[in-house]
Amino acid sequence: MEQKVVREYSKEQTKDFVKSIVSERYACEISSIKYVGGGSFGYVYKVEIPVEPYKLIVKACRVSGMHKSEANALKVLGADTLIHIPEVYFTFDASDDIPMDFIVEEYVDGTDCFIDVRKLFVGKRKKRQFADKIVDALAHWHSKTNDKFGSLDNPEYENWLDFYKPFAKDILDTAIQMNKKGKINNKTLKTMRIAWDNFDNIFCDPIEKASLIHGDLNVMNVMSDEKLNVTAIIDPLDCKWADKEFELFQLNNLTGNLFNLYDTYKAKYPVSKNVDLKCAFYAVYHEIYCYVSSGRHTESILRIAVKRLRKELKKAGLV
Repeated sequence: MEQKVVREYSKEQTKDFVKSIVSERYACEISSIKYVGGGSFGYVYKVEIPVEPYKLIVKACRVSGMHKSEANALKVLGADTLIHIPEVYFTFDASDDIPMDFIVEEYVDGTDCFIDVRKLFVGKRKKRQFADKIVDALAHWHSKTNDKFGSLDNPEYENWLDFYKPFAKDILDTAIQMNKKGKINNKTLKTMRIAWDNFDNIFCDPIEKASLIHGDLNVMNVMSDEKLNVTAIIDPLDCKWADKEFELFQLNNLTGNLFNLYDTYKAKYPVSKNVDLKCAFYAVYHEIYCYVSSGRHTESILRIAVKRLRKELKKAGLV
C-alpha cells in the first residue's frame, strides 16, 4: 500500500487559486475569502461574492481525482436523503496555471459538531434528538442496496470479504513495514496481528447486501446550529457499496460517544452479533489506512481505537 501523492501547496497559495477560479466562473470580484478548515487531503474556504449564490464553500483537493469522487458521492447521497447534503455547483480540474482540483458547493449555515465544544453542554433531550436524526439519516442510506460490493460507480465484488479481506491484509503488511521503521508501535501491531489471526471468527456473519455508505460520518462532518439543530451532513470519503457496519465505528470517533450516536444506531436498527468487534477491527485498520494514505498520524484516535479493539478481543476470548 502506497501513500497518496499529496500536493504540497500552502493555504495561502491555495487561497490565490480559489480567488482565480471563483472570480472567473462568476465574473466578479471576491468580497471575502476565509480558510475554515481542512484535513489530510484538502483545504476548505468560505467565499463571499456580490452575485448569486453570494456564499460558497470551496474545497481544494490535494490528491488528484478526489474532487470527482467526492462530488459524485455528494450527488448520490443527496438524491435521497433525510438530512440536507450541500449542492455541488461545479468542479475544477487542475491545470498548468492552477495545479489543484476543486469542488465548489453550497454554503450551509452552522458549525461542525466537534470543533464547537459548546454543543457538548446542550441538554440530554436535544442530544437524543440529534442522535436520532443522524442515525436515521445513516440508516436511510444503508437501506439503499446493491447486488455487488465495491466502488460507487463500478461495484464488482459478489461478496464483501472478497473486497475487504485483501484490502485489510494490505494494510497489515504495510503496518508491519512501518513498525520496523518505528512509525507504528509494537502494541498496535500486536493487536492488529491478533485481530487478523481471528479474521474469520470476527467476520463470520454473512453480509447479504451491499449498502450505500457515506464513509466518514463522524461529528466533524455534521453541521448544526448552536442548539444542535442539524443543518447538513458534509464531506463523504470513500463512499461505496459496502457492509453497512464498515462505517459505524465513525459514530464513536472524536466526540461521537458523548452524543451516544453508536449506541443509538444499535438500539434502533438491526446489527450483526459481532458488530462491536467488527467495528473495533474496522476502526484500527482504517486509521492505519489513513496514516499510510496521507502520511499524517492521528495518534490519539488510533490509541483509543487500539484500546477498544483489545477490549473487544478480550471480551470474545481471543486474547
